[in-house]
Amino acid sequence: MTTSLELFGTTALIALVSALGAAVIGYPVGNWLASLAGSMKRWLGAALLLPFLLPPFLVAMALAPLRSRELDSINGILWIVAAHLLMNIGFMARTVSSLAVPIEQHEAAQLDGASAIQTRLQVLLPQQLPGLAAATLLVALYSATSYGLVLILGRGAVRTLETEIAQAALRELDLVGAGTLALMQTLLTIALFLLARRLGAEPSPLFGDSYSPKSKLGSVFGLITLVAIGFLIWQVGSKAFLLGEGLIANLELLSTRGARDVLNISLIDAGVNSLRNLLVALLISVPIAWLLSGSKRARVWYLLPIGVSPVVFGLAFLVISGYLPQSLRGWWIVPLVQSLFLIPLGYQILRPARQSIEPEILEAATMDGAGTLRRSLSIEMPVLTRPMMAAVAFVSLASLGEFGAASFLAYGSDATLPLVMYRLISRPGEENLAMAMTAALLFIALALIVVVAISREARTEHRPYLADR
Repeated sequence: MTTSLELFGTTALIALVSALGAAVIGYPVGNWLASLAGSMKRWLGAALLLPFLLPPFLVAMALAPLRSRELDSINGILWIVAAHLLMNIGFMARTVSSLAVPIEQHEAAQLDGASAIQTRLQVLLPQQLPGLAAATLLVALYSATSYGLVLILGRGAVRTLETEIAQAALRELDLVGAGTLALMQTLLTIALFLLARRLGAEPSPLFGDSYSPKSKLGSVFGLITLVAIGFLIWQVGSKAFLLGEGLIANLELLSTRGARDVLNISLIDAGVNSLRNLLVALLISVPIAWLLSGSKRARVWYLLPIGVSPVVFGLAFLVISGYLPQSLRGWWIVPLVQSLFLIPLGYQILRPARQSIEPEILEAATMDGAGTLRRSLSIEMPVLTRPMMAAVAFVSLASLGEFGAASFLAYGSDATLPLVMYRLISRPGEENLAMAMTAALLFIALALIVVVAISREARTEHRPYLADR
């Protein structure tokens, strides 16, 4: 029997290896991305970021057919870490690309006789470390709480704090045991935050227009990552097109309850539920993230709810809802819980953008009699339109693909799209798998449209210089 300490160790190992691996690989890929310009940078950056916007359980669905049927814990952990790397390398690369130091500093260091390695370690990396640490922390938190991914790829051979919380609460009805594991999961989150603070973590921009000298190592890793992302899309798309009677027939099946009525509601009905939850979570989380991002000091603790597993939130609200009157229970609890860990995601995007506005401009507007609302509408919003669009898009996709909390709180006719898709792939039958993969392909298409729309890069004074090199 797996002990609590073993569960803690397995969860921490997966989180740390996934985060450090994404940082080590994503750093050279980010430098390579920063050396590009124009439409190539925009399209490659969008492609690299795509897996980060996909629900973890969807990535696991695409990779699951590649595993061996005989899966032990070591192989299971390797598959889980590989999935985390595929999801997060592009996010790390985009962050590093936005943190790239102006090329003039590269040249100044070289003129002073510094080698390329010395320049990277002594001039560039110290400036990038706070943002890199914050991004690594975010990846570690996501990797420690990817419940659906572990459930699908681990196939019972890998047991983490999250999977055992769900097992104890939903199957064994052991709320005390589940609460103990939830406390341990929260302690892991706090430990990761303390480590990030020691490294000076500070939220960093995800969309920037900086440039860096070309990186051969980064180009190799970048191309490998792009091939892996292409394979992921092909895995989903090929099944959506080839299984059953083809894509059109599979799209028509989305309005049914699957083979032998395995579902309580259709995928379309579940999608409507998820869209309703998305809108409510958006209205709660984005305004709060906006208010928090305007504080003078960066507070990495605002990211804390990301590290508290959605499963833990789901368990807590499941217990609380038992004490509420029947009239106060309902579907609205799901988007409320989702908002708790969507607020930090919005903060991570909006904080660097709001702090980039020169304070002198805001002070001058205040002296001219402009109030807080007028400053926000006339000065901040025109500058922050793109980051706000990014925050809305990221929060929306994260809500749409949320699995952990919904598995505790959404049931019956209120089931969400991820829950229905998971039920389909958990049941035998080609028709069920075809429906799940078709819905997954639609999700990928939506995520790709979103990431391309928010990845437009602006021109800066560095581009003409680089074009002449």
